[in-house]
Amino acid sequence: MESLSNLLSGEGDGAIFPCIADLVVYGLQLSRFTPSDQVPNRQDVTQYLAAWCRDARLSEEACRNWLSDYAVDTLLPISSSSPSSIRHSTKSNVKYVYRSMVPFVCEREDNRFRAQCNNSCRVYNEMQNKTVAVRSEASTATSNETAAAPSTNPVVPLKHVYQEQFRAATQLMRAELAKGTKKWTILDLLKQHGMKTRTGREWTYTTLNVEIRKLEKAPAHKTANGEG
Repeated sequence: MESLSNLLSGEGDGAIFPCIADLVVYGLQLSRFTPSDQVPNRQDVTQYLAAWCRDARLSEEACRNWLSDYAVDTLLPISSSSPSSIRHSTKSNVKYVYRSMVPFVCEREDNRFRAQCNNSCRVYNEMQNKTVAVRSEASTATSNETAAAPSTNPVVPLKHVYQEQFRAATQLMRAELAKGTKKWTILDLLKQHGMKTRTGREWTYTTLNVEIRKLEKAPAHKTANGEG
């Protein structure tokens, strides 16, 4: 918190809102969630904080350096990734938020992180309007997608879906291995992009090792087509 306050006094003009202070000091408090709740993951928290940093007018570099340390120090308990993978992923998240101009919308008391909120926060009323606008936009987009969808859609067999996902994962693995990327980082990238194994399962370090060994043994034309 102290390092963040110093950054704001030097580069930003925004205050540290109650929800931000809560996340910075305590991280994601799993005890605040019920078994039926959808619990945010590390990526969700880092993107939320990165959006706030941009809104507070911190430079991308200042946000990246501070948030990388925070993610390792505070969010490691809710992540299965290694510290180096967390740093790499956090830097990617910051770049995405800053380059895509992702807006900061806290959703006040209804925020998905169950972070503390106070109606005395200086952006409390402003965030109500932003929340309404964002939810309305999302609802409109969903309605438009539903209306534009054909009445009958061909069902793509799951096997084909898995093959496509695995082919993309294989290409990513080859590219990252060629760059000398560590396996833990590759695993984090696969999860970050939502890629699945050849059977549609989540990637594990063991599965990744198996597939990498196959890649190293198989001819390039076969692995490019997702064959093993």
